Amino acid sequence: MAPRMSLLPFDGLFPRLVLLLASVLAVYTAVVLVLLLGATREQAAMHAVRSLETKIAAADALLEQPDRARAEQRLHELSIVHASAPPAPGDDKESIGTYQQDLARAAAERLPGRNIYVSATPQPMLWLRSERPGDGYIGIPILYLRTALRWSSTLAFGVALLLVFCAAAWYAGTLVDPLRKLAAGAPGLAAGEPVPPMPPHATRELKELASALDRAAADTRVAAQERQLMLAGLSHDMRTPLARLVLALELIGGDEATRSGMIADLAELDAILDQFIAYVRDGRDEPGQTVDLGLLLDDVLAAQRRAGHVWEREGEASVALYAKPLALKRALENLLENAQRHGAAPFSVEIKRESAGVSLIVRDRGPGVAPDKLNELGRPFYRADAARTSPGSGLGLATVMRVAAWHGGSLRLANRPGGGFEAQLRLVTARI
Repeated sequence: MAPRMSLLPFDGLFPRLVLLLASVLAVYTAVVLVLLLGATREQAAMHAVRSLETKIAAADALLEQPDRARAEQRLHELSIVHASAPPAPGDDKESIGTYQQDLARAAAERLPGRNIYVSATPQPMLWLRSERPGDGYIGIPILYLRTALRWSSTLAFGVALLLVFCAAAWYAGTLVDPLRKLAAGAPGLAAGEPVPPMPPHATRELKELASALDRAAADTRVAAQERQLMLAGLSHDMRTPLARLVLALELIGGDEATRSGMIADLAELDAILDQFIAYVRDGRDEPGQTVDLGLLLDDVLAAQRRAGHVWEREGEASVALYAKPLALKRALENLLENAQRHGAAPFSVEIKRESAGVSLIVRDRGPGVAPDKLNELGRPFYRADAARTSPGSGLGLATVMRVAAWHGGSLRLANRPGGGFEAQLRLVTARI
């Protein structure tokens, strides 16, 4: 069954780690900023008021000096504005923030009678009357430290987010790489193959999982070998008396029809034994090599034609892939024999290249299979013919599915529009 696609944009381990760590970092930064601003609000305001008082005192002292040009230059160096009259109140009162208003109120309490107020343009300024009458007004810029704090906090959060991204990428790699190796080796694990070696950076839990899977695969491999030995012995022990029975039937007289029927039954028993052995062996012990699927199919079709069956050959003439040739040939024979046994002419077989490999499609125009039984096909010993009037053991398609899995592929079975049946064997062209 094909894996179900997730509709979530964060269905991978890496984006989820980034989202989790970034969310925690954002909440932590927000909490720290709120606590910091709340805890330092009064102290910051008091410090600002004292700084303003210092500048006011310096401006008053400079304006008392007889060298007014020198005094004006020093005021300019201190960013203090000296004017004969303050700027006229405009429509910028609403743009004056609470912070500036609080500073003006605190300064007015500490310096009564100085006629203090705040203007917002071109920048927030605290205006007050000079200490000596006739010296006009002085304006002192109000520095809003919270803006700088916000910018520095935003920059710090961006840098921290980048560090989180890099850390999540590294940590996700330590988890994802071993998991991908286990996923890639899963078909082999089910058949008893050893677990792929874990990378050195794999976590202890993943190494323990790999070790447990390796033990389970070893147990599966031992059980499969015992089963294979048992069936091989059964095949050897049964074929000897079957051969003697066939020979005896040939020698004795009697009704020809009865004798022919008995010989056919014995041949079917021998074929069933072959199917049992093919299902158990399924190519797991056969070494892989590069083969031409087209030539392999031509050999199988030649045998079919010698038996009097007519097949149409379509698609690619030659496709090279890395495969286990004997197991793959048995799978092709099973597909063609299944179509001959349960389908009807015309029969055709096609080789089609695909993006991830190659497909071999066997088609016929027989009655097909009931829709409610399609999903059951390929299950060992299952036969769509409930009455079991047709020959066979119910292992043909199951054997093909196992061979397909060993080659990293799959078997798709479906009824054809307009009547008939189609079996599509998908194989990968990569090394197995």
